[in-house]
Amino acid sequence: MRRVLLVLSAAMLFAGAAETPAVADAGRWQRAVDGIAAMGASGVQVHVHGPGGDWDGSAGVNEMSFLVPVLGGGRFRIGSITKTITATSLLQLVGDGRIGLDDGVAGWLPEFGIDPRITVRMILAQTSGLADYLNGGGGAPPLVGDTLGDIRRTWEPAEFVHWATDKPLQFTPGSGWAYSNTNYIVAGLLIEKASGLPYNANVYSRITMPLLMYGTSVPQTMEDILGPHAHAYYNYGGGPVDVTYQNPSYVWAAGGIVSSARDLDTFLGGLLGGRLLPPHLLAEMRAARPVNGSYGYGLGLYEYHLGNGCVGYGHEGYVNGYSSIAMRSADGSRGISMSVTGGGGHSAAVDRLVEDVMCG
Repeated sequence: MRRVLLVLSAAMLFAGAAETPAVADAGRWQRAVDGIAAMGASGVQVHVHGPGGDWDGSAGVNEMSFLVPVLGGGRFRIGSITKTITATSLLQLVGDGRIGLDDGVAGWLPEFGIDPRITVRMILAQTSGLADYLNGGGGAPPLVGDTLGDIRRTWEPAEFVHWATDKPLQFTPGSGWAYSNTNYIVAGLLIEKASGLPYNANVYSRITMPLLMYGTSVPQTMEDILGPHAHAYYNYGGGPVDVTYQNPSYVWAAGGIVSSARDLDTFLGGLLGGRLLPPHLLAEMRAARPVNGSYGYGLGLYEYHLGNGCVGYGHEGYVNGYSSIAMRSADGSRGISMSVTGGGGHSAAVDRLVEDVMCG
């Protein structure tokens, strides 16, 4: 399984008590959550879905300055888990017949000079070859860095696409695989062009509202997080800096959504349970191209190979100060969604908890 990237060591810890669930493994899971916080995370929130019931756990502090314990159910920036929601939204329009998976993107977005060989399917599958504006490409540094200035200014999606199309393709479209945030900026623009509505209006009306995901929002430029939330911290070299307040326009349809662990599990349960897409498009989404021995990638959806034949479907997310993961089993009977704020050397502990929940 890909390791969740965590970037900060926090000094002060506080283990919070979780609600008492009707599941036999709750004590073991809470000890694992406490252990992740003890390794350096400032806060941890987890929601587990299992045969014995649902469970919420938490550990650490809500804000380092006040040492108030994290409570389960808080909201957080989900980073690239947004991509699964974006892919679902675009596939819904495919199901409506408004756009086709094998349509050329250049025909829909002619203003960017996108290579005419690139299709909608390649955008969602990360096989377009477009350079990644967040990680650089073609020998050029990224357009957006991790500085406070970059993550708090207002960006336009077109800036990212123009930057990418000025760079060489990473490979011939469709011939390789490379994770690029630019692909999902393009996907957001395709949603708007095909639907005639803003990106966030599509997500609200066809995903979050039907699934009653009341803790989920799709902010455009608002820096604040509405509702209860843990603060996030990033180490810029001189110690931890509170980076809770970010302008989500720098990741937009690739990573800008705010949600809760329970809502993310609700989303994956609804998606994989067939409530959001017709069967043939859900099958397309889950048809993963092998990337390495640990995971493959479908249309905005990872297929995780967790060992002993255990498989999970979902996505990971990271934006400054926030790491997250959401996963469900193929049959929907098991799932885990979690957020870790702050950092520390505990990615292996996160992996162990995920595998315990998904494969135990």
